[in-house]
Amino acid sequence: MTERIDSAWSRGARCSCALSRRSPHFKEEGWFMTLVSRKMKLRSLAGALAGCVGLVAAQASAGVVVGKPTPHGNTAYPEAGTTMARKGTFTLVGALQEHVKISGEAEPTFPSTMQGAVYLMNGTSTTPERVYQFPGVDQHDLQAGSQLAISNNVLAFATRGPNSSSPLANSVFIARKINGSWAQCPLVNGQRNCHDAVRENGQNISRALTRIPLTYPANISFKDIALALSDDYLVIGYRRHSVVEIYRYDTSNDEWIPEHSLDEPDERFTGAAVAIDGDLVAVGSPWSDGGQAGVELGSVRIFRRNASTTTWSSVAGAYGHFSTGAFGRSLAMASGNLAVTSGATFLVNNVMPQQHISFYRVAADGTLSAHQSLQTAYPHVHLALDGDTLASTVSSGAEGLSIYKRDAASGQWAYETGLIRDFYKSVNSPYDGYGGIDPIGLVGDDLVLGWRAFSNLLGGVIHEKVSLIDNCRDPLNLVTNCSFDNVTNTALTGSQSSSGWQLLNWNGGSTWADFTGRQMRINVQQPGSDMWHIQARTTVNLPQAGRYLLTFRAKADDVRTFVVNLGRNGNSDNNWTSYGRVTAAAGPEWVTYSFELPNVPQDSAALLDFNVGNAGTAAVTVDSVKLVRLTQ
Repeated sequence: MTERIDSAWSRGARCSCALSRRSPHFKEEGWFMTLVSRKMKLRSLAGALAGCVGLVAAQASAGVVVGKPTPHGNTAYPEAGTTMARKGTFTLVGALQEHVKISGEAEPTFPSTMQGAVYLMNGTSTTPERVYQFPGVDQHDLQAGSQLAISNNVLAFATRGPNSSSPLANSVFIARKINGSWAQCPLVNGQRNCHDAVRENGQNISRALTRIPLTYPANISFKDIALALSDDYLVIGYRRHSVVEIYRYDTSNDEWIPEHSLDEPDERFTGAAVAIDGDLVAVGSPWSDGGQAGVELGSVRIFRRNASTTTWSSVAGAYGHFSTGAFGRSLAMASGNLAVTSGATFLVNNVMPQQHISFYRVAADGTLSAHQSLQTAYPHVHLALDGDTLASTVSSGAEGLSIYKRDAASGQWAYETGLIRDFYKSVNSPYDGYGGIDPIGLVGDDLVLGWRAFSNLLGGVIHEKVSLIDNCRDPLNLVTNCSFDNVTNTALTGSQSSSGWQLLNWNGGSTWADFTGRQMRINVQQPGSDMWHIQARTTVNLPQAGRYLLTFRAKADDVRTFVVNLGRNGNSDNNWTSYGRVTAAAGPEWVTYSFELPNVPQDSAALLDFNVGNAGTAAVTVDSVKLVRLTQ
């Protein structure tokens, strides 16, 4: 069933809108636009990457970007942020292609570089809390930081070494926090050098790092291994060999004891993704048959430790039920929730296979329930889960980051919002920056994004707030303060302004506005006798004549209409020519609107106004206002 909302045509803009309760996808057919409510929200129109200082102008404030710590080696592309892990206030950042030289050594050239470096960052400080690295030509191609994991009191990083003869290659190194202080390697000739700060697992000596050799070298890609870590357990997945190993930390002997090994046929890619939550371990096998012989759709299994027998066993499983397979290629498990991606990430017959994110509730005993799947337009790669919020990176399309939230009352997950890919884009290089292949971390409202292309591929991380993510944050958006995040006055009365928006009452109209929840709520007291008798407006610079697209979301306390107008500022000469005007219908549920304005002139000081007069006293709430010029 589809509800149709006919919006009036008035000078310059035409739109007929349909609110589908089934499909969350945005669809345009000529003048027709499909609307979606908040629970089936419009997927973003534009895409993930932008830069740090001076990239976003005044449209929306960027998060804090922390670049790769100095010094920088002679490698042109250390790409800090290629790997990353987050716990509490700490962010572990991998720059696996960094060159770490020793003073006095002959300056090496590629490939006698890429020792790699791992930085433990605290909050948004630009100074590392700890640095873990193995300097020198003898340690070339270690690629320290190839994979990372961190818990409250333990951190781990992996090395590779496909072209290295170093005994430190193809290892996992573990550092602990003791009495509130993370273990650190000594200073040698002015830089941290972990070479002599390593002990073998089980060795009865004190060192900053404990080494566990990888059973299978990651010779092809740093993605060939996966790590998951808690204070008590370490999980290593070897996807090319379909092997998973689980270690338990023995506090009495300061040793990581192997407790479980899973070895399956290589073609299943078991261990491609792993996660820990308490004494539960989730293991993805994206090309297993999932209990259906010959049908390789993938699976995720939950393993639980029996404390009395110290053994691990599979207690639950979720199996792929989409024909595009790859169920379990990435996953996240935390706070009693499990999120799993599915769908091959390569083209099949020149078509991208159907993609999904599936959600489950995970009980304390590992059993799964409340299965729900949402289709996505593009493959989702990295997942970060905390509480009832999931952040995921998107490999293609306009949006580089998507946010999903679980409604506590219904238990249902829904798309919430996203970050336009071009919001973070490096001005110093031609490379794309944030999104897709870059990792993410989530703790509460704090979101950390790996950004390996930042500053000519030196790399870094972005600190964002989930609550401030809005897909109107687009460098092409002409609307200042589009999501009402930056307000100097929390409430406005007639003829007052706040951070680019002004509230006006005319001819007996009376209203006030507030910005609770980073939205603009226009509270109507006296509606006046014409729509423009109550206005909330902002100035926009229309740089060129042409077609413009206006999108926003709105709701009202009761069913009513309001008018949105883009036009000339007639304060000086009373010429209020409209460049495009539309009447929208709203009710108690959020609706996302999209209107094309086909014949807009150049105007450096045009007004975009929301007119809520002469239509009753029901309040109107507006958010995510976006106006962009269409180039085609």
